[in-house]
Amino acid sequence: MKIGVVGAGAMGSLFGGLLAEAGADVRLVDIMG
Repeated sequence: MKIGVVGAGAMGSLFGGLLAEAGADVRLVDIMG
């Protein structure tokens, strides 16, 4: 499964990490500005 998380702050990174551990292909995107 491919999942993209836009706005990967603290919670997005947490959920992205959990999904990656479960076997998903995860891409995290965050814009610093």
